[in-house]
Amino acid sequence: MNHPPSKPDPRDLAEEFGVMTALGALDGPDAAAMEHCDECPFSQAARSAMGYDESVAAMASAAFAPVDPPADLKAGIMARIQADKLSQKDAPLAGFHFLRHDEGEWTPLPGGKIRLKVISDFADSPHTLILLEADPGGVFFPHAHKGTEEVYMISGDLETEGRVMGPGDYLRSAPGTRHHKAVSHQGCRALMITARQNHPRRTYKLYQGLVRSLRSLRGKSHQAN
Repeated sequence: MNHPPSKPDPRDLAEEFGVMTALGALDGPDAAAMEHCDECPFSQAARSAMGYDESVAAMASAAFAPVDPPADLKAGIMARIQADKLSQKDAPLAGFHFLRHDEGEWTPLPGGKIRLKVISDFADSPHTLILLEADPGGVFFPHAHKGTEEVYMISGDLETEGRVMGPGDYLRSAPGTRHHKAVSHQGCRALMITARQNHPRRTYKLYQGLVRSLRSLRGKSHQAN
């Protein structure tokens, strides 16, 4: 024989709702009902629960002597918060690639007056983005273009193909063209977008390795002296 479920004791319900009210766990119609019920058992139980919590807190504070926190506690907490913000700020984002101005590696070209930094060179992109810098008198030697090459001048000058380029000037070299010698008389800084097949990665990597080896030998020589 099945017995109907017994109804909860109203006092138990009142106590339960009172505790939930004290904890701020009620919302919607229940919270509104408790808020407008001043003299009902629910409200009395809520006030009792909140009063109990206050009494326990007062007793606990009276039982222990106050302790001053360490002087550097706040500074330590703020430092941790700042470190967490920075770590979240610099965390990798899926689908995005950031390169700060002080990141990346500069590669000097033969002659020592021209250097480049590869900004973007991904296999899934048809182009390579390169930042170029030239000191006064820097010479870019002749080279052929298997694919498109584009140059945007940021500062300085560049004399190429019988024309002198300055800041804000743009040059596009079509596939199959050949660049003759180019000279920067005052020095320059430029962005170059070139087809990936134009970028001699293997040559640059070999040259980078050679430069590192020479720097290492030079450092060891200075230490020996």
